[in-house]
Amino acid sequence: MLQGYIAKKWGDKMFEAEIAKVVKKHAFWAAIILILPLFGLEVIAFVVILWHMYSSLCEKAGTKLRFGTIAVGFIVNVVIATVISILLDLIPVVGWLGKGFIVYLQFYLSGKAFIETLRKAYPNETNSNNRA
Repeated sequence: MLQGYIAKKWGDKMFEAEIAKVVKKHAFWAAIILILPLFGLEVIAFVVILWHMYSSLCEKAGTKLRFGTIAVGFIVNVVIATVISILLDLIPVVGWLGKGFIVYLQFYLSGKAFIETLRKAYPNETNSNNRA
């Protein structure tokens, strides 16, 4: 419910349509996977979904997934996750739905930061017609 509000409220303003679809889909599945009890496998699933999102965003931006873009994605994700964690420590988030919301928000913001970072880091490779 809250995820849908974020996607509708910010998604149209933050992303162009094609990239918004990629980010929303991956954010949704990451939130679902991390809500379910997978006995430690949720971390592996999280990494696979994140990797696939970054790979898809690279395709949409017209660049290749390689060591440099993987490093950018890793750094962006760590920064976003740290900031969200610090901010949400100030607000008590209770239960597994809170965990799903945090992951959804993390993917959403990470996707935006990643695509913008790609565009700045590789301006000659990224598609200019996919600008936000």
